[in-house]
Amino acid sequence: MRNIVCLLSLLALVPAQDDPLEEGSDSLKLYALHCSPCHGPRGRGDGPGGRFLDPPPRDLRAGPFRLVSTLNGRPSHKDLHEAIAAGIPGTAMLPFAHLGERKVRTLVEVVRAFNKRGLEELYKDAVASDDELRELVQSQAAPGELIPRGPETPDTIDSRARGRLRYMQMCAACHGADGRGTAMPVDPTAPEAKIPPRNLTEGVMKGGIESMSLFNRIRAGMPGSAMPAVTADALGDDGVWDIVHYLRSIIPAGAQALHSPMGWRMFVPKIEGELPTDFDDPRFAKARDVHVALAPFRAAEFTVRGIIVRAIHDGTHVIFRARYADATRDVPGAKHPFPPDGLAARVTNYKVPPVLPIPGLPLPLDRAMWLAGAMPDEKDPVFDHVEPRFLNPDRVCISPIGPEHVGRGTWRDRTWSILLPVKPERGGQVESGGTMGVSFAVFDGNLRRGPLPVAFSPWQTLVFE
Repeated sequence: MRNIVCLLSLLALVPAQDDPLEEGSDSLKLYALHCSPCHGPRGRGDGPGGRFLDPPPRDLRAGPFRLVSTLNGRPSHKDLHEAIAAGIPGTAMLPFAHLGERKVRTLVEVVRAFNKRGLEELYKDAVASDDELRELVQSQAAPGELIPRGPETPDTIDSRARGRLRYMQMCAACHGADGRGTAMPVDPTAPEAKIPPRNLTEGVMKGGIESMSLFNRIRAGMPGSAMPAVTADALGDDGVWDIVHYLRSIIPAGAQALHSPMGWRMFVPKIEGELPTDFDDPRFAKARDVHVALAPFRAAEFTVRGIIVRAIHDGTHVIFRARYADATRDVPGAKHPFPPDGLAARVTNYKVPPVLPIPGLPLPLDRAMWLAGAMPDEKDPVFDHVEPRFLNPDRVCISPIGPEHVGRGTWRDRTWSILLPVKPERGGQVESGGTMGVSFAVFDGNLRRGPLPVAFSPWQTLVFE
């Protein structure tokens, strides 16, 4: 606890420093708390949680950055700000807008500083002096001019029809004629081929579905991936807008919002009497459903994308009623020796907690977990039953605070309905008029991933009646 208090005291909101990476600086400590579990202490993408993520965390030193709006492919301040504040839907990169404008700006400066450090390492042996190195790094790191963009043309049936033709000519080779991203790569051995084309019909785009964002993705491409830039020489602005209008016609309305993780405020009414044991307990009628969108650990295994939650409390416990769709019921047994389905919740009154645990810095939180059966022996270092190369040698997926296996769940019509009570103790107390943070994680035994959840949520705020 003392370490946490000391760390919090160093996270005051201050303007960006000359060197954001200076040891002991507030900016580096802010990064350490919220970013290092995935991106690593020095921005190399080697954080303790990164090994379980796909796509892996960005190496901030090496780049390249995918979401750009400049001619030279270097991200502008606005590009980085939007990626940090809004997150990257469909990946484990959650939004951090809740940190506030000044802290997001500070993190932008940290990312830029890491990128410059990486360029210094790359070019240090190719120049004759430190001054020459600084000039070269500055020129390589500086964002270029913004992509010129003519005014958006009217979104008409004719424009969409022209866009469909241009899409077939310029996009279908990768994204497929139907937009589902199932086409085979031209060169399966190329490094870029490891990044599959986006399924456009799901409607979840890394940089957003706004017309301007789609225009930039087409014009700038996505550096470091197989998505090329379409230059003005290859296609004029009117042609790009036609493709944008066609894409927006096949993107399901509301899909981006439905699947973009956000932190919400959940009103938690107080009840009297014993804890509910029935999912249909009438006392849950006092609460309202909140859709909590999830982020995947592995994008290709995003089988549970959100949960619907209500919460009530009795002054001591918080009782969550959760529902989510799951195509398979996975209950371990003699004929099914695989990990179970399940739901976990973490609660804390720690202000602005990090998304993932930080080794060596246990937070004051309480966890509760409901499982459909026994989890594989956690003493077994092999944690991934599909790809045994994914090991857990330093046991980063074992919480220092063991969760209680509580609650009850039923599976019907491809839907889990779960009651999950949590009694906060380490993470604070339930107080009328007070608040507390909660985050959720869902397990899908069908994926054979051992104790690794399939998806997790950002922190939500519980507001107690």
